[in-house]
Amino acid sequence: MEKNEQSIIPVTLHDDQTDRQHISKVLSQKMVAHLKNSQTELLIYEGIKPSTLRVLLAEMPFNETR
Repeated sequence: MEKNEQSIIPVTLHDDQTDRQHISKVLSQKMVAHLKNSQTELLIYEGIKPSTLRVLLAEMPFNETR
């Protein structure tokens, strides 16, 4: 019979101020494109890396058929 072992996972607490600054920075970015198909929606913000954009655009039609 197998015995289930429990793992101890370390948890790190973060200061709320740091998280708020990160969120406000993300929210202050300018949206440069909004693409929408019947099942897929893609919001593109300034500062996106071209390689990331290329992958997202390539994956968009595949997600449409799922």
